[in-house]
Amino acid sequence: MNQNISRKKTELFSWQVSQSIAAAMNCSLSLIGDRLGLYRKLNECGPSSSESLAKAIGLNERWVREWLRHQACARQLEYDPSTNEFSISAEAYEVLCNRDSPYYFASGFAVYDILHRSVDRLPNAFRTGLGLSYDDHGPGCAHAIESLNNFVPRFLLVAKILPEMDGLCEQLEKGIRVADVGCGAGVALLNMAKEYPNSQFFGYEISEHALARARENLSQAPVANVSICDVNENPLPTDQSFDLICTFDVVHDVPFPAQLLTDLRNAIRPDGRWLCSDIRSFPTFAENLADNPSAFLMYGFSLLVCMSSAMSTPNGAGLGTLGFNEQVARKMAAEAGFGRFRKLEYENATNSYYEIRP
Repeated sequence: MNQNISRKKTELFSWQVSQSIAAAMNCSLSLIGDRLGLYRKLNECGPSSSESLAKAIGLNERWVREWLRHQACARQLEYDPSTNEFSISAEAYEVLCNRDSPYYFASGFAVYDILHRSVDRLPNAFRTGLGLSYDDHGPGCAHAIESLNNFVPRFLLVAKILPEMDGLCEQLEKGIRVADVGCGAGVALLNMAKEYPNSQFFGYEISEHALARARENLSQAPVANVSICDVNENPLPTDQSFDLICTFDVVHDVPFPAQLLTDLRNAIRPDGRWLCSDIRSFPTFAENLADNPSAFLMYGFSLLVCMSSAMSTPNGAGLGTLGFNEQVARKMAAEAGFGRFRKLEYENATNSYYEIRP
C-alpha cells in the first residue's frame, strides 16, 4: 500500500464507493418492491410485521422479511423495534407510490433497470463514438420514461404553463395548429388536445417504441383532433403552417440540434411561437459541479441515454443532458432565425421553460 496516502481519506472514499454500490442494489430491490406492490400494500395495511405483510400480499415470509430489513436500512421504510413492525411514511408514499404526486419518482427504478442493460454495449460507444438510440434500449424505455416524466404534462402544462404565454389560450380555444415535436408517448399532446378541442394537434416522433405508445394512448383518449406522425414517413412541414410548436426535453437528445431548430423555424408561422422545455443547468461544468445538486444524476442519465442518443448517428452533436442550458438555447435559437426569447416564470427542479418567437 502507498504509504503516502491518508488512511482516513482512503477509508472515507472506500465507504463512498460502497454506498454507490448499495444504491445500485437498492434500485433493483426497490423495483421489485414496486412491481410486487409491497409499498402500496404496506401503506394499505399500516404498521406490519413481515408475517402479516407476507400473508396480506400472498408472498413468502422469509423473502418479505429480508426485503423489509433492507428497505429499512435504506431509510425508505420505517422500523419500530418495540413492535418489530415496518411502515411507510406519508412522505415516502408520495415518492414511491403516488403516481399523481409531483414527487413521484419510483419509475426511476425501472429506468435504471432498463438503462443498466446497455452497459455491456457502452465500451464500444467509448471506442467508436457511436451511442445507442432510444429504441436500442427496447420498448420498456419508452414506457418507463413516460411514467417518469408525466406530472407536468398531466397537471401543470395546461393549467400553469400555457397561460404564461400572452393570448395563447384564447388562440387555442378558437382553433390553431399545434405540433409537439418529439412527442414521446403523447402525454402532453393528448392533455392539450382534450382541453382545446377546436385546435388541431400533431405529434412528431422518430422512435418506433414511443410511436407505439403514443398511438396506444391516442386510441384510449376521448379526442378527435390529434394526429401521430412518424417523422421518417411524414416529416415536419416547411410551409410555416404551425401556430405553436412544443418541444419537451427533446433538443439535448437529438444528434443534430441545429438542424432541428432550423426545421422548427421553417415550420412555424411568422407570428407563431415555440414552447421549449429543457433541463436546467449552468453554462459551465465547474458551476454544475459546485452548484447543481442534480448534476451527479444528470450526467449519469447523459451517458446512459441522453448523450448516447445524441451521438447514435455519426457526427452527432452530443449536447448531453445538461448541454442545452439557457445560454446555449439563446445562441442556437438566434442562429436558427428566431428573434425573440423569453424565459417563462414557471420552472421546477429539473426543467426551464422558454417562449421563443421568430
